[in-house]
Amino acid sequence: MYILVLIMVLGLIVLYSASSIVIFKSPDVETDYYFKKQLLNISIGLIIMFILAMIPFKTHVKYAPLYLIGNIFLLLAVFMYESNVGSARWIVLGPLNLQPSEFAKITVIVFISSYYYKHVNNKDNLYAKENESRFNYFIDRFLIPFGWIMLVSALIAMEPDLSSTLIIFTLGLLLMFIAGMKYSYLFLTIFIIVLGVVVVFQFDILKEYQMERIMSYLGLVTEGEAQGQVDIGLRAISSGGFFGEGLGMGNFKYLVPIQFTDFIFAILGEELGFIGMALLLTLYYLLCKTLVDAAVNGLENRAARLVVVGYAFLIMLQVVVNVGVVTGLLPPTGVTLPFVSYGGSSVLAFLAGFGFVISALNSDESDETASSE
Repeated sequence: MYILVLIMVLGLIVLYSASSIVIFKSPDVETDYYFKKQLLNISIGLIIMFILAMIPFKTHVKYAPLYLIGNIFLLLAVFMYESNVGSARWIVLGPLNLQPSEFAKITVIVFISSYYYKHVNNKDNLYAKENESRFNYFIDRFLIPFGWIMLVSALIAMEPDLSSTLIIFTLGLLLMFIAGMKYSYLFLTIFIIVLGVVVVFQFDILKEYQMERIMSYLGLVTEGEAQGQVDIGLRAISSGGFFGEGLGMGNFKYLVPIQFTDFIFAILGEELGFIGMALLLTLYYLLCKTLVDAAVNGLENRAARLVVVGYAFLIMLQVVVNVGVVTGLLPPTGVTLPFVSYGGSSVLAFLAGFGFVISALNSDESDETASSE
């Protein structure tokens, strides 16, 4: 828990510095406007986290399908609202904007973990005793969970939100593989992915800005907004050197368009240098390693183990993608840096996910027995 607190404190410090320039664009907005909003987001997120943590894990396992179905209704609800800059991703509730795709990352983890425990792992002996057909095995072990993952991914892709789609799809497949998916099913999945890529490019399904980002990453274009953001981010990081320019002393935050959300790592690199970047990445590593070690070595409940490992993988995946984008190793996407980037939905979702993790870590064999009844 203390590692998470350190990450959020460091994130708030960098966020305050990165967002303080808002006064130059909007004189009526206070310099600490986004800092205060992020602090409020974290406070609400911590309340949600503690509520979810206090609920017995067997209850989460029982209601996991309802969590996912509820999230699917939210994903459908976004299309009822007016499109924002070409995307329908948010549900507007007064002053609050919710992005259901952020919460889908968490609900998919909980659902897949509970599904494989309730509908697959507890049937292993039945398969052996009753000699279930390979077709039924294929339906239970692969087709049903893969279908749910595809449904959620498709709804998010329609918004469109390609980055969240790929993260959820990758996350779901990893959970299926860890839960015992056969290698033959993995090869089938790879075939489906390749077929999907061919269809996407053959029928020009991607939006123009998405194609621009991919072309920029492949080096086929050297100009454009996407390439410009990456170039500025790299210059910001390189200017920071080893120790950085100092908090509040960076200049590139005046140039980076999304300096306190997607590209906040570049601002951290400029102002805190290599030391600051290394510190943050080390904290992420320690958090994920602690969670995985606790799951593998301390949990007998298989659903709980999968939730904790899946959550750790989600954090690692988003950190790799966000840092990869800022450093030019990956094409530009809208992936946040967990607990650091500004964004209410991202913060609320990750803290809610941590609540599920705490509940899972407190589970025991009695929970496992009760969940199987």
